[in-house]
Amino acid sequence: MNAMVTKFEKFEWLTHGLTVRSSGFDPYVRATGERLNYQDRLGAIAAMDTQLAKSLTALIVFENKTATDYDYVRQYLADIFIEQAVRDKKREPERIAMYHLAWLVSRMVLDFVLDPELEENYTAKGRLAYAGIHRHQINVESYRKTWKAYENLMVKALESAIEEAEIVIEQYRKNTYKNMHN
Repeated sequence: MNAMVTKFEKFEWLTHGLTVRSSGFDPYVRATGERLNYQDRLGAIAAMDTQLAKSLTALIVFENKTATDYDYVRQYLADIFIEQAVRDKKREPERIAMYHLAWLVSRMVLDFVLDPELEENYTAKGRLAYAGIHRHQINVESYRKTWKAYENLMVKALESAIEEAEIVIEQYRKNTYKNMHN
C-alpha cells in the first residue's frame, strides 16, 4: 500500500484491488461474490458533495495519477489564495505576479498534503525553493509575514475536503456491507 493511502486510512477501502490486499479485508462485498470494483470506488466518489472532495479523493485513491483532478485542486487552491489576498487588500508583490505566486504555492501545498514525508524534508527556505519561488522574488521572512496565512487557508481547505470525503467513504462502505447482508 502506498504512503499516501496510509496517511489517509479511511481511503484504504477504496484502494483495494488497485494495490496489494491488506490482511483482514474481505474483498467480496456483494452477495454475488464480486470484488470491490471501479463502480464501487466511483460510486463513493460520486456521492461526495463537492468537486474538491471528489478530485482530492481521486488523487489519493489513484496515487496522484489523475492530471485533471490535480489541476482542478491546484486551481481551486490558487483561487482561495488570490480571493482572500484581494479581500485583504494585499498589494501585488514587486517581483512576482500574485496569480503566479498563488499557482506555485498551490502546487507545493497540494504535493505536501498528498505526500506526508515530503514536508518533513523542507525548511521554510526549502519550501519556497520547492514551490519555484526564488529569493529575488520573495524572501522567506516576507513570505512568512505576508503570504504564509494564505498557504494555511489552502491547507485548511484540503483538510476540510479530506474530512468530507472520509465521512462519505465511511457511510458508503457501511451501506455497501449492509446491502450485501440484506
